[in-house]
Amino acid sequence: MASKIMLLGIIFISFIAKNKPMVLGGIIVFILSFINNQGLNRYIKNNSLNIGLVFLIIWLLLPILEIPREISISSTKSYLNLNGLISFISGLFVVIIAGKGLNYLNGNTSAIGGIILGSIVGVTFFEGIPVGMLTASGIAYLIIKCIKR
Repeated sequence: MASKIMLLGIIFISFIAKNKPMVLGGIIVFILSFINNQGLNRYIKNNSLNIGLVFLIIWLLLPILEIPREISISSTKSYLNLNGLISFISGLFVVIIAGKGLNYLNGNTSAIGGIILGSIVGVTFFEGIPVGMLTASGIAYLIIKCIKR
Protein backbone atom coordinates (compact mmCIF):
# COMPACT_ATOMS: atom_id res chain seq x y z
CA MET A 1 0.00 0.00 0.00
CA ALA A 2 2.86 2.40 0.80
CA SER A 3 4.32 1.91 -2.70
CA LYS A 4 0.98 2.85 -4.28
CA ILE A 5 0.77 6.01 -2.18
CA MET A 6 4.35 6.86 -3.14
CA LEU A 7 3.54 6.31 -6.82
CA LEU A 8 0.47 8.55 -6.55
CA GLY A 9 2.64 11.22 -4.95
CA ILE A 10 5.20 10.96 -7.75
CA ILE A 11 2.44 11.12 -10.37
CA PHE A 12 0.86 14.16 -8.70
CA ILE A 13 4.12 16.09 -8.27
CA SER A 14 5.20 15.18 -11.80
CA PHE A 15 1.85 16.35 -13.16
CA ILE A 16 2.19 19.69 -11.37
CA ALA A 17 5.76 19.93 -12.67
CA LYS A 18 4.59 19.14 -16.23
CA ASN A 19 7.00 16.20 -16.35
CA LYS A 20 5.03 14.12 -18.88
CA PRO A 21 7.44 11.16 -19.10
CA MET A 22 7.43 10.77 -15.30
CA VAL A 23 3.62 11.06 -15.17
CA LEU A 24 3.17 8.41 -17.87
CA GLY A 25 5.77 6.11 -16.32
CA GLY A 26 4.20 6.55 -12.89
CA ILE A 27 0.73 5.73 -14.21
CA ILE A 28 1.99 2.60 -15.97
CA VAL A 29 3.80 1.37 -12.84
CA PHE A 30 0.73 2.24 -10.74
CA ILE A 31 -1.42 0.08 -13.04
CA LEU A 32 1.18 -2.70 -12.87
CA SER A 33 0.94 -2.57 -9.07
CA PHE A 34 -2.66 -3.79 -9.33
CA ILE A 35 -1.80 -6.55 -11.79
CA ASN A 36 0.85 -7.82 -9.35
CA ASN A 37 2.52 -10.23 -11.79
CA GLN A 38 6.18 -10.64 -10.78
CA GLY A 39 7.09 -12.27 -14.10
CA LEU A 40 5.64 -9.35 -16.07
CA ASN A 41 7.32 -6.82 -13.78
CA ARG A 42 10.68 -8.58 -14.19
CA TYR A 43 10.25 -8.71 -17.99
CA ILE A 44 9.42 -5.01 -18.18
CA LYS A 45 12.30 -4.11 -15.84
CA ASN A 46 14.76 -6.16 -17.89
CA ASN A 47 13.65 -4.82 -21.29
CA SER A 48 12.23 -1.32 -20.90
CA LEU A 49 15.62 0.39 -20.56
CA ASN A 50 16.83 -1.11 -23.84
CA ILE A 51 13.61 -0.18 -25.62
CA GLY A 52 13.87 3.39 -24.31
CA LEU A 53 17.50 3.60 -25.37
CA VAL A 54 16.58 2.48 -28.89
CA PHE A 55 14.12 5.39 -29.16
CA LEU A 56 16.70 7.80 -27.73
CA ILE A 57 19.32 6.61 -30.23
CA ILE A 58 16.83 6.98 -33.09
CA TRP A 59 16.25 10.57 -31.97
CA LEU A 60 20.01 11.17 -31.84
CA LEU A 61 20.65 9.66 -35.28
CA LEU A 62 17.80 11.32 -37.19
CA PRO A 63 19.81 14.51 -37.84
CA ILE A 64 22.13 12.40 -40.00
CA LEU A 65 19.32 12.30 -42.55
CA GLU A 66 19.65 16.08 -42.84
CA ILE A 67 23.32 15.88 -43.86
CA PRO A 68 23.88 16.49 -47.58
CA ARG A 69 24.20 13.34 -49.68
CA GLU A 70 27.82 14.00 -50.60
CA ILE A 71 30.22 14.48 -47.74
CA SER A 72 33.35 16.27 -48.91
CA ILE A 73 36.63 16.84 -47.12
CA SER A 74 35.69 20.45 -46.44
CA SER A 75 32.39 19.47 -44.76
CA THR A 76 34.18 16.85 -42.67
CA LYS A 77 36.58 19.53 -41.40
CA SER A 78 33.63 21.45 -40.01
CA TYR A 79 33.16 18.62 -37.47
CA LEU A 80 36.84 18.48 -36.54
CA ASN A 81 37.05 21.60 -34.42
CA LEU A 82 36.98 22.55 -30.74
CA ASN A 83 33.19 22.14 -30.51
CA GLY A 84 33.35 18.69 -32.08
CA LEU A 85 36.22 17.55 -29.86
CA ILE A 86 34.61 18.79 -26.66
CA SER A 87 31.29 17.23 -27.68
CA PHE A 88 33.03 13.92 -28.38
CA ILE A 89 34.77 13.91 -25.00
CA SER A 90 31.55 14.93 -23.22
CA GLY A 91 29.58 12.18 -24.95
CA LEU A 92 32.23 9.61 -24.07
CA PHE A 93 32.33 10.73 -20.43
CA VAL A 94 28.53 10.75 -20.04
CA VAL A 95 28.14 7.26 -21.50
CA ILE A 96 30.76 5.87 -19.13
CA ILE A 97 29.16 7.67 -16.15
CA ALA A 98 25.68 6.43 -17.12
CA GLY A 99 26.99 2.85 -17.20
CA LYS A 100 28.29 3.23 -13.65
CA GLY A 101 24.95 4.76 -12.68
CA LEU A 102 22.98 1.80 -13.96
CA ASN A 103 24.99 -0.57 -11.80
CA TYR A 104 24.66 1.79 -8.83
CA LEU A 105 20.86 1.98 -9.13
CA ASN A 106 20.26 -1.77 -9.20
CA GLY A 107 18.74 -2.62 -5.85
CA ASN A 108 19.67 0.73 -4.27
CA THR A 109 16.28 2.11 -3.24
CA SER A 110 17.63 5.22 -1.49
CA ALA A 111 19.49 6.17 -4.66
CA ILE A 112 16.41 5.59 -6.81
CA GLY A 113 14.30 7.83 -4.57
CA GLY A 114 16.92 10.57 -4.57
CA ILE A 115 17.34 10.47 -8.34
CA ILE A 116 13.56 10.61 -8.90
CA LEU A 117 13.15 13.51 -6.47
CA GLY A 118 16.11 15.36 -7.96
CA SER A 119 14.70 14.90 -11.46
CA ILE A 120 11.29 16.21 -10.42
CA VAL A 121 12.86 19.26 -8.73
CA GLY A 122 15.11 19.87 -11.75
CA VAL A 123 12.19 19.78 -14.16
CA THR A 124 9.89 21.81 -11.91
CA PHE A 125 12.18 24.63 -10.87
CA PHE A 126 15.06 24.69 -13.34
CA GLU A 127 13.36 23.85 -16.66
CA GLY A 128 15.36 20.64 -16.95
CA ILE A 129 14.58 17.64 -19.12
CA PRO A 130 14.31 14.26 -17.35
CA VAL A 131 16.72 12.29 -19.52
CA GLY A 132 19.75 12.27 -17.23
CA MET A 133 18.70 9.84 -14.51
CA LEU A 134 21.38 7.28 -15.32
CA THR A 135 24.01 9.99 -15.64
CA ALA A 136 22.89 11.51 -12.34
CA SER A 137 23.17 8.14 -10.64
CA GLY A 138 26.62 7.68 -12.19
CA ILE A 139 27.73 11.03 -10.80
CA ALA A 140 26.31 10.06 -7.40
CA TYR A 141 28.24 6.77 -7.64
CA LEU A 142 31.50 8.60 -8.37
CA ILE A 143 30.99 11.12 -5.55
CA ILE A 144 30.18 8.38 -3.04
CA LYS A 145 33.16 6.36 -4.23
CA CYS A 146 35.45 9.40 -3.68
CA ILE A 147 33.97 10.12 -0.25
CA LYS A 148 34.42 6.53 0.92
CA ARG A 149 38.14 6.51 0.03
